[in-house]
Amino acid sequence: MTDPETFDPGGRFRAEVAASQLDDPMPGIQVLADRLGLPADQVAHHALVRWMTAGSEALLAAPPEMLVALRAAADAGDVQRVKGITDALLAGWDG
Repeated sequence: MTDPETFDPGGRFRAEVAASQLDDPMPGIQVLADRLGLPADQVAHHALVRWMTAGSEALLAAPPEMLVALRAAADAGDVQRVKGITDALLAGWDG
């Protein structure tokens, strides 16, 4: 298992995850599901799949936040942050 601090230096993503616990996405997902005639769990699953694949789509549209952060970390010579960002970009790849 990767050390969380290596994967998310400074804990910004972990803090965002903690803050998001104050919001309940299910009412919005349920409304959308009802209007589309789909089960809410399928809409939630689709939203997660789209979010997880957004990085590759973002490459086609604009400079993704992760690449901007990667360049800033590299420019600053912050090797640990560069490693954390590349680990995040490659998460789930067995490559």
